[in-house]
Amino acid sequence: MKKLATFILAIICFQVYAQDKTLAERLGYSKSDRLLIIHADDLGMAHSENAATVAAIKNGVVNSTSIMMPCAWSTEAGEMVADMPDLDIGVHITLTNEWHTYKYAPIASKSEVPGLVGLDGFMYKDCASVAQNAIPEEVEKEMRAQIEAAIKIGIKPTHLDSHMGCVFYGRPEYVLSYLKLAEEYGIPAMMNKQIVDAVIKPNALLFKDIDVDNLILIDEVAIANPEAYDEMGMEAFYTDVLNSLNPGVTVLLNHIAYDDAEMRAITTRFTHWHAAWRQADFDFFTGQKVRDLLKNNDIKLITWKEIGKLTDKNLILSEN
Repeated sequence: MKKLATFILAIICFQVYAQDKTLAERLGYSKSDRLLIIHADDLGMAHSENAATVAAIKNGVVNSTSIMMPCAWSTEAGEMVADMPDLDIGVHITLTNEWHTYKYAPIASKSEVPGLVGLDGFMYKDCASVAQNAIPEEVEKEMRAQIEAAIKIGIKPTHLDSHMGCVFYGRPEYVLSYLKLAEEYGIPAMMNKQIVDAVIKPNALLFKDIDVDNLILIDEVAIANPEAYDEMGMEAFYTDVLNSLNPGVTVLLNHIAYDDAEMRAITTRFTHWHAAWRQADFDFFTGQKVRDLLKNNDIKLITWKEIGKLTDKNLILSEN
């Protein structure tokens, strides 16, 4: 009995100690280290996206990606990364279909998730429409279906994240399901303090069964917006991000594809997030300048795979 009490006390002491440490320190780095995940969204969206993303991982500095399972080219993406067992690849939870002429529907049966299906038979174009029409049970069912679909094509998910942020900008129950599924599958879900403050804390009763104090929170998430594309351009924006990167863990999101006929057709009538934008992302993250910036700013690249180890309490205990 005394040994059991001692063991429990040790766990409690460790948990308090772990809470006082930054994410960087929990990963074995110092509080002042600049750690970066260079993450390419939208794998599986198109052949162009797949080919460019894989090339940017193999030949550039991109070291993380996530797959959109409802899209037509997700199966090809699974085949293209089959020879990359160490790849950091998550499931890009997809609840919307924003494109004008390129359409896809939920993975789950439409009869089971009718709130995710618009009048045209496909997903809605925006997060607001999802939040208005999709009840939490439907969204959780679709999230699970996408994770399972990724596993079936050979993907071993390293994390979850959200396409267009619809998980976070919808109903708070969506975030609850997102966290529950991440825990169930033993992988981290991309979260930061802003989401905790905006969604979880105002709905504390809803999240009563979530260990909020021990959630893995990314320090910063960086992503270009239309203003940056129009006023600075991709190279200048990413250069500024890397030169001003703060200590801690940052996820730098990008969207990589080739400016080819396929991608131009998919993104038709879009003034942003289009083929030229994605080509600019590819060019930067496969060029020499980004390598020089990482070196000159002493930025250390990490992946979700390292962060995922923190979800295993036994491993954490053994490492300390």
